[in-house]
Amino acid sequence: MKKKWIIAISVIVFAIVLIIILSFTVFSLKSIELDWRTSKLNIKQTDEEIISSCEFDYGGSVFFKNKDEYIEKIERIYPYIKVINIEVVFPSKYVIHVAERQEIFAIEHENLVYVCDEDFKVLSISDNLSEQTNAMLVTGLKILGTSYAVGEFMEVEGYLPIYSALYENNRNLGEQLAMIESIEFTTEFDENIKEEQEAIILKFLNGQTYKIINAGYGLSYKVELMLDVFSQFINFIGKDYNDTILTEENLKNATFEIRNYYDYRVYGEEDCFFTIIFNS
Repeated sequence: MKKKWIIAISVIVFAIVLIIILSFTVFSLKSIELDWRTSKLNIKQTDEEIISSCEFDYGGSVFFKNKDEYIEKIERIYPYIKVINIEVVFPSKYVIHVAERQEIFAIEHENLVYVCDEDFKVLSISDNLSEQTNAMLVTGLKILGTSYAVGEFMEVEGYLPIYSALYENNRNLGEQLAMIESIEFTTEFDENIKEEQEAIILKFLNGQTYKIINAGYGLSYKVELMLDVFSQFINFIGKDYNDTILTEENLKNATFEIRNYYDYRVYGEEDCFFTIIFNS
C-alpha cells in the first residue's frame, strides 16, 4: 500500500513538473498582434511601435501573466486606445482587441477645456475652446476634483446617457456632431407635480433647442421623438399650432419640450409628446 502511494505521488509530481515545463516553453509568449475594431485616426504610431513601447514580457507562460497590468499600461501610454480584451491564441500568442476612443464631449473646468470620450477619459486638454473643433460642449455636470491629466478619467455627477441614447437611435458620432452644438444637464421645476426633474437641453446647429424633461425616464424613447421632430420639422410649416402659423423662421428658433405623460398607471416609458415654445 505504501509503495502504491509513493508511485501515485511521484506521478502527480511528474505531471506538475511537466505542466510547468510546458508552460514556460511551448506556452511561452512569443508574438503579439493588435486587432483594431475601429478606425485609428488619432493613433499615429504603428502597431509594432505600440507593442514595443509597452514592453511585454516575452518568454513567460501566457497562463501566468497579468493581463490587467498590460491593459492598464497600454491605455496609460496611449489615451486614445481602449483595450477591449486580450485573447490568448494557443500556444504562444496574444491578440489584443482594441478600439479608438472618440472625442465626444468638451468640458470647461477650472479655465481649461477637457476633451473626453463617452467614459469621460481625458483625451486632450487646451486652454481655449476654439482650439477643439469636434467634440460637443457639455455643461451642467458636477466635476469632482480640481484638475485632471491626459489619460485620467474625470469624475462627474449628473450625467445621463444621452450619447448612448442617440447612438441607439441610429445616430453615430459623426451625425451627432453634425447636429448638436452643445448639451446642458440641468433640472426643471415641474409645476404640475411640484418637484424638480432632471432635464437635458440640446442646442442644435440649425438654431433649434430641444429640452428633454424627466430625462432619467424613458430617455431613448424621448430621443427617438426628438429626432423624428428634427427630421420632419419642415413638414410643420404652414400648419396652425395654438393659433400660431408655423413658419420656417419661428421653427428654426423654437424650443421643443419633450415630456412623458404623468399617469404611469396608463402610460409607459415609450409614451411621450412634445410642445413648441417660440423664442422671442
